[in-house]
Amino acid sequence: MSVQLEKISSHILAEFDAGRLVVPSLPEVITRIRQAIRDENKGTRQIAKLIQLDPGLTARLIQIANSPSYRSYFPIESCQMAVTRLGLALTRNLVTCLVMHNIFNIKSKIIYKRVRHLWQHSCQVAAICFVLAELHKGRIEPEKALLAGLVHDIGVLPVLHYVAEYPDIMAKEAELDDIISKLRGPLGRKILEKWNFSVDLIEVPEAAEQWQHESAGPIDYVDLVIIAQIHSFFGTSYGDSVPPLVDLPAFSKMTISKLGPDASIELLHGAKEEIRKMVNILLNS
Repeated sequence: MSVQLEKISSHILAEFDAGRLVVPSLPEVITRIRQAIRDENKGTRQIAKLIQLDPGLTARLIQIANSPSYRSYFPIESCQMAVTRLGLALTRNLVTCLVMHNIFNIKSKIIYKRVRHLWQHSCQVAAICFVLAELHKGRIEPEKALLAGLVHDIGVLPVLHYVAEYPDIMAKEAELDDIISKLRGPLGRKILEKWNFSVDLIEVPEAAEQWQHESAGPIDYVDLVIIAQIHSFFGTSYGDSVPPLVDLPAFSKMTISKLGPDASIELLHGAKEEIRKMVNILLNS
């Protein structure tokens, strides 16, 4: 990275720390829901009332509760029934996932294309994370894995907001990519810390593209996001620039790794329709 780009990157970080940079914030209703779920005195009825303040969110949550992943013997027809079916912890993660679309919904024509592509990629990675997490229930929560996929690139947003005011930077795609590559991790961590996310999710942005990342212990959310990203790049222009699955320390932790990378590909191919539906729910939340 050139000296000039280093200066720009340092200035963006300084602007963030000084509170002068546009930073994504969780909608008030989500903050209230997450706080209420942490309150032991609040039950499903009170949580459902908060969710119902947003009719669109309510409809999506009911849709998910009736999806094959959670369906029971009787249909879910109300928000309270959905919260009861899903449970409070699951509801918290799913509700946060469903409103992430609003955070990526930027009106600026200058950065719209970039942000839209970013959101589509995040949704694809999130859906793959969800499917892969099903193999590791007990260690990994699928809904939390979904959220990890959605927020792994959250640090890119403040960078795009900043450079939108500098057309000369926006016009130089390669230089902008260098700035994003340098800042997406540290800014992503800062944002998730500000949102009071759990430590295992806060670690995701900084390690999401460290392909040789090797954490101690069994598979975690960082590992899942790394694997999901590699899968998401298959068949795209990025496919040749990333290592094969078998070269990833993260992949070696998966239960199906002993069967080789084809087993992982076949698993996701079999879950293609489930992934498509999940992506559709997230894209249109």
